[in-house]
Amino acid sequence: MKYLLSFLMFSCFATVTPPVDFSDTQQIAVQNSILAKVNGNTISVLDVKKKMDMVFHKNYPQFANSPQARFQFYDSSWRHVLMEMIDQQLMLTEAESKQIPLNDGEIRQEMETRFGPNIMLTLDKIGLSYDEAWKMIKDELIVQRMTWWFIHAKAIHQVTPQDIRQAYRIHLKEHPSFDELKYRVIVIRGENAEERANQMHKLLTENTLTTGFSLSLIQEIDPTVQVSAEFTAKDKELSDTHKNALSSLTPGTYSAPIFQKNKTDHQSIARIFFLSEKTNHPAPAFENMSYDLRNELIQKAVAQESSAYLEKLRKSYPFDENIPKDLHPFSLH
Repeated sequence: MKYLLSFLMFSCFATVTPPVDFSDTQQIAVQNSILAKVNGNTISVLDVKKKMDMVFHKNYPQFANSPQARFQFYDSSWRHVLMEMIDQQLMLTEAESKQIPLNDGEIRQEMETRFGPNIMLTLDKIGLSYDEAWKMIKDELIVQRMTWWFIHAKAIHQVTPQDIRQAYRIHLKEHPSFDELKYRVIVIRGENAEERANQMHKLLTENTLTTGFSLSLIQEIDPTVQVSAEFTAKDKELSDTHKNALSSLTPGTYSAPIFQKNKTDHQSIARIFFLSEKTNHPAPAFENMSYDLRNELIQKAVAQESSAYLEKLRKSYPFDENIPKDLHPFSLH
C-alpha cells in the first residue's frame, strides 16, 4: 500500500499558499449554484467549499481566522477541486457495484487522525457537521481503495525486471561514466617553435618526477612561452585535439609537443599539455539504482493508468459539466 500513499488524487490542495492576512474584518460571499451533475448526483459551489474547508484546515491551520487567505485559496483552487470531486464521484459510482470492504471502525479512526480527539469542536470550527465529515472521509477511503486496485496495482504489475534493466541501460547511455580532468596548456610560438618545444619537453619530462608542474622552470627555459590557467573539464566535453593529447597522460606528466600552422601567418605553433589531476566518476551500479528506477516506471504507469481509467469512467456514466470561464463564485467584502 506504500504506493497508494504517494498517489495524490487531490494534488492541487496543498499547492496554493495563502498570503499573510492584514485584516480579519472582511467576509467571503458565496454565490451558490449547481456546478456539475454526475450520474444523477449534483455538485454545488457549497459542496466544493466544504471540501476546500476541510483541506484548508489540514494544510493551513495558521490562517484559520484569515478571510483574505481563505478567499485566495477558494478563488485559486475551486475549479481544480471541482474536477477532482467529479472524478471522485465517478469512482464512487463505479464502486457501488464492487462491494468495497470498509467498516465504521476504519472511518472513525481516520476521523480521529484528521480532526483530533475533540472531533466535534474541530468540525464546528471548520463549519462541517459530523455526518458531512463522515461521508467525506468514507468517500475518500473508498476512492483510495479504488485507486489502489484499478490504477496502482495494474501499474505495479506492468513494470517487469526487464523494464527496469532497460531503464538502467537508457540511464547509462544518457549519463555515462566520465573522467574529470584538470590541465594546463603550454603554447610556444614564433621562430624555431618546433625545436624550442622539443627542448622544453625534454627538460620538463626530465624534471617532472621531482618538480611536477613548475611555472618558474618553464619561464626559465623559455620566457616567451604562454601558459594557460588551469582548465577543468569532463573528458567528453573536450575537443578532439585536447582529448587525444590528454588521454594517454597520467597526473603529473606532460604530453609530447603537438604542432600546427597558424592559419593567418603560417607560423608554427607548438602545444604541450600538462595533466595535473584526473578524477573518475563511474556510472552508478544497477543495484544502487534499481529501486528508484522501478519507482519512476511505476509512477509513469500510474499516470497512464489513471488517465485511461478516468476516461473510461467518463464514458461509462452520465456526466454534465459546463462552467463559464468567467465564473467567480467567491468574493471578498
